[in-house]
Amino acid sequence: MLFIKKWQELIFLPVLHSGEKLSMGNNKETWLPRLRQTPLFAVWPEDVIAPLLARSQSLTLESGDILFAEGSSAQSFYFLASGRIDLIAAAATGQEKIVEIIQPDDLFAEAVAFLGGRYPVTAQAEAASTVLEIPLDLFVESLERRPLLMRQMLARLSMRLHFLVKELRRLSVESAEQRLVSYLLDLCPMVNGPTAVELPARKAAVAARLGLTPETLSRVLARIRKAGLINVERRMITIPDPLALRHWAEGH
Repeated sequence: MLFIKKWQELIFLPVLHSGEKLSMGNNKETWLPRLRQTPLFAVWPEDVIAPLLARSQSLTLESGDILFAEGSSAQSFYFLASGRIDLIAAAATGQEKIVEIIQPDDLFAEAVAFLGGRYPVTAQAEAASTVLEIPLDLFVESLERRPLLMRQMLARLSMRLHFLVKELRRLSVESAEQRLVSYLLDLCPMVNGPTAVELPARKAAVAARLGLTPETLSRVLARIRKAGLINVERRMITIPDPLALRHWAEGH
């Protein structure tokens, strides 16, 4: 039951407002093409998205600013235009865990529309960031009037649940080496040849995301580098042979 409760909490990703608010005004033409590139809004007619944009606004955040706090009333969901946002859950022990690192062009907190209450996690800017704040009430009205869009939203929630099941398996079953390698390979644009990936956040944040200490993450990176499977230059990691890296992890 505890795992089920955590799934329910993590599916609905929340928001509190910090930073400078900027009116969208006539800038909706700037946001529309980027929203249309997201899986959620790709099939939305422009006449349905337009009212959402008319009532939306951009927010600018500095590193460390809180976008929304755990337990705060949920009124909006968000599109990240630039920067990075950490989604943080508090454990009963008082410790905090990064459950997801939001990247530019990601939507987040839209599923909270089906919770109808409060944000279950905290969102904090990991770097200077700009987000578009979209009203949940009008979003829900649009879904209720269009069954096809509602089915698409349910499919998105199903994908989110699948992701969380995968994450629970990683945290409870996989070794530190397997967690890190799986994470790196998920970032790879290709796995059938040499590639390079950039860690989306500070190593300490990535470690927290994987349920590791920063020291453990550094030791695992050093072991993989010593095996000749990666090269590390600050946040940039070069992987000469992703398949060989996967096979190495399977033996650990």
